[in-house]
Amino acid sequence: MAGCSEGPHGLLSGQDMVKHHTESYEVNAQFNKLVSLKDFDETRKADLERMKEQLRCLLSQERVNKTESLSEGVWESEHRRIRLTRVEGKWQSFGYEDSTGKYVECYEGLFLMEMNRLMVKWNGVVVSIEQGYSLLLGHPGSLTLEEYQVYSTLIRSGYYVLRYERGRKYCTTNLDDVPPAEERCVWGNLYEMLNQPNPRKDKYPKQEDGKLYETVRRSMQRYGKLIRNPAAKSEESTDEPTSKKHRPDNVSASEDHSDGFSRIEHFRRMFDRFDIVHSLNEEGRWVERTVDPPEENDLRPVFDLFATESQTFKKSFPPLPIARIIVRRSSQRMLHFRELHRMYQQQEQTPVPLILMLVSDNLSIHCFLYDTKRVQRNVIALTDENPPRAASSSFARMNRPC
Repeated sequence: MAGCSEGPHGLLSGQDMVKHHTESYEVNAQFNKLVSLKDFDETRKADLERMKEQLRCLLSQERVNKTESLSEGVWESEHRRIRLTRVEGKWQSFGYEDSTGKYVECYEGLFLMEMNRLMVKWNGVVVSIEQGYSLLLGHPGSLTLEEYQVYSTLIRSGYYVLRYERGRKYCTTNLDDVPPAEERCVWGNLYEMLNQPNPRKDKYPKQEDGKLYETVRRSMQRYGKLIRNPAAKSEESTDEPTSKKHRPDNVSASEDHSDGFSRIEHFRRMFDRFDIVHSLNEEGRWVERTVDPPEENDLRPVFDLFATESQTFKKSFPPLPIARIIVRRSSQRMLHFRELHRMYQQQEQTPVPLILMLVSDNLSIHCFLYDTKRVQRNVIALTDENPPRAASSSFARMNRPC
């Protein structure tokens, strides 16, 4: 840090450390839009110089942390990985371990260096973050700058992100597959009323509350009586106003008859406007007659994305991802839906939605979500109001500058 008094061995003094933690450094931009050269006046030029000075001051700050809280690692250039020599903190979502020791991948090490959690040495010299970008990215088998930008953004947002592996095993035990407690109580009461064994009894753990079980039982008995004796419904609903309980005497059967015909005519006009969009199940799988460019033949996901609620997340045996991420530069051509649909079909185990992330030259990210679940029946759309849309996909777009 320029102008700072340093203690022994290049350490900052106590006064400098207090100043470092109390001061805030921000880059405030008054003009944040691109302008032509003729509109680049003296005011904008001064603002640009001010932003550059603020950015230089921000980037020149010393990274201060306790030595005891930093993990340490050594760069192994022959294997292109970082071997951990000292581990501090939680590592359930970073790195791996084998018989020779604990390691982190290149992109994981760079992210931990940026977060000031890892200090990497190469030939006894500490690797800087600037050196880390050239050393750990852009090589065969490692991530590109655009892919790392996506990884870093998602991790900073709180998601769990793993690099996609085709043969990875996932923990398929999902609490969402267990029916709600009320539904289990309904089935239990139903089989009990029919004097039949409950095949669901041993399938799901018994977690029903006895009070809830009795409440559901009384509700089922009450609705059973109403079904067998509909007239009892008016006797039980004592809280309704008298005007709603009894029909007015001036309402005749002819009005009911005309009302029924008007409803039929209303639905007839509605169905005349319907346009049937056939499901892909009826049309069969798409026949791909076009040939992809040679550079697109190896198109595949880059990352698996996991929910932030995964409190028991383990990298060695993760749950099923909520999406798989494809990373491309914005200068590359936009993928056709046919290609994304094929990628969705080629997924192993349970298919999950695909997220296409386009990274621009300024490293801003644009996200496109593709969920290509097959529809089991025909989809009906009103041609006068809504244009027909693909029955096999839902498309969402969001722009997120990073």
